[in-house]
Parts: sequence; C-alpha cells; structure tokens
Amino acid sequence: MIDKFRKVIHICRELFKKVYLPGGLKIWITFFSFLFIGYSIYSNFGKLSQQSIPKSSFLFLIFGFFVSFLSLIVNAYAWKRIVIWLGYKSKDINFISLFLTTNILKYLPGGIWHFLERFRTLKKYMSLETAFYSVILEPLFMIIAALFWVPFNRLHFLTMIICFFPLLLLTRKFRRPVISSLKSLKISDFKKIDEEISFSQSSNLSVIQHSNYPYIAILAELAFILLRFGGFWFCLYAFSIQDSLTTFSWLSAFSLSWIIGLAVPSAPGGVGIFEASILLLVKGGAPEISLISVLLCYRLIASLADLFAALVGSNIRFFSRFSRISREN
Repeated sequence: MIDKFRKVIHICRELFKKVYLPGGLKIWITFFSFLFIGYSIYSNFGKLSQQSIPKSSFLFLIFGFFVSFLSLIVNAYAWKRIVIWLGYKSKDINFISLFLTTNILKYLPGGIWHFLERFRTLKKYMSLETAFYSVILEPLFMIIAALFWVPFNRLHFLTMIICFFPLLLLTRKFRRPVISSLKSLKISDFKKIDEEISFSQSSNLSVIQHSNYPYIAILAELAFILLRFGGFWFCLYAFSIQDSLTTFSWLSAFSLSWIIGLAVPSAPGGVGIFEASILLLVKGGAPEISLISVLLCYRLIASLADLFAALVGSNIRFFSRFSRISREN
C-alpha cells in the first residue's frame, strides 16, 4: 500500500516537472483566480458601487466577525488534540496561544510560514519527528472535516462515499501510507529552516500506529468548519441572499471552496481561490452582485478575525510567561 501511494506521488511530481510555467504553477493559479474575480467585479462595477448595506445589517457582519474568531479558537483546540493524539501530553506549551499567534503568518508569501513557525517552536519541547507530524497532519484533519459537509447538499450515494471515505484514512490500517506520503511531500518545505531534518524510510511514530481513532480532534475540526461557515452565513444575511440557496447548498459550496483554497497552491491564505470557487459553484444560484459583496465582506471580517486572534494569542502568551516568572520568584 505504501509503495502505491509513493508511486502516485512520484508520477504527479514528474508530470509537474514536465509542465514548464514561467514563475511556477502557484503564480499562474493565483493570477487566473484574481483575473476571474477582477473581471466579475469590473463587469458589475456600476451596480456594485450602488450597493449599500443597511445599518441593521452591520450587526450581522459583527456577528460574523465574532463567529469567525470563535472558529479559530476551536481550530486551535483541534490542533492541540492532534498533538495529544501524537503522544505529547506535557503542559509546557500553550497550544492555543501558539496557534493563534502563528496563524496570521499564513498571509505571508509562500503560505507555509505559519506551519514552519509552529515547527520551530515545537521542536524545542518535543522530538523533531513529533513536531514535524504535529504540523503536517493538521491540514489533513481540516480537509477531512470539510469534505464531510460537502455531500449534505444532495445526498448522492457516490458523492457520500467519496467525501466520507477520507475519514477512514485516520484508521490504523491507512495511517502508515498516508503519513509516509505527507512526509515525502512536505519534508522539503521544512528543510528551508532546518537542513539537517531527516527521517528514515521506516520512520513513523509508534504511538500513531497503536493509538485509537482521533475522535475528539475530528469532532473539533467539524465544529471549526461549521463555525467558519457561520461567519460566511452572517455575511449572506447582511446582503439578504441567504434564501437564494438552501442552507445545506451554501454549506456544501462553502466547504468545497474552502478545501480548494487550502489545498490548491495559490495566494497566501487561499485569497482569490476561495472566492473564485464560490462564484463558479454558485453561478446562477444567487445574485452575482450581492454574492461578490458577500465575498468581499467575508474576506474582510475573516482577515480581521485572524488579526484579532493573533493579538489575543500574544496577550495569552505574555500573561502565561508573566505568571510563570512570578511563580518562580
């Protein structure tokens, strides 16, 4: 099974190497995403400039901001449970504050610096291997959780199988090939800050092989996606287009677009890819002008929530250090 996974990864890498794109694939995906969004805004600019938000709707945007902030707290807790699942149970690290303060780094060019900063911090307190897996497994958990909500739009049997099957990747039978595949994909990124990082081919955390299914972490990630969608839902209410589609249709489109924004190499933070995906998936199902306004507002409140969370996380870390120093004295 492991050899099959590695073979698929090798084939994909070879295909990408043969396709030459000046500047790399990421730049072109980002370019076309922004081009599509820019065209959508340009073609509707006259009507967009006339768009106004009633004062009562600002309340929905405020709710959206706080729900988006709450989603980050839940996401941080989910990550903490992943690290615990990997066998690290010490209380030396405040995982919530570490997650919140580093999350804002996802907006830096490259889109990997929040992961690298967490790895740099974690390896001071745990083995290199545990720190490495603690970071690379989190996006996998998030994608699995987001996929879970995709088929609720239309409960097609095949779609449900495709979207629910990834939950099995965290069972004992599939963990080894999945982790090996992630390791081979991500090791080069982490060598940017630690050239000596290397694991043997058989290297896998024994605790992962023998631990139970990470129910708590998955449930927390499921809640995170729902809360993330909640922030988007309040933006839909602000522009009164929430009834253009059913709630589950919006949830499905949001979850799939969120996955694409996370998984497809693009601008930092998924900016552009997420918005373009929503516009394509919902095309014709909701007023385009209002939907563009929703996406612009959602991107604003989500980014402000990330910034606010980073400030909160920094204060938590400061007071944690202050209280620890006070106890020592």
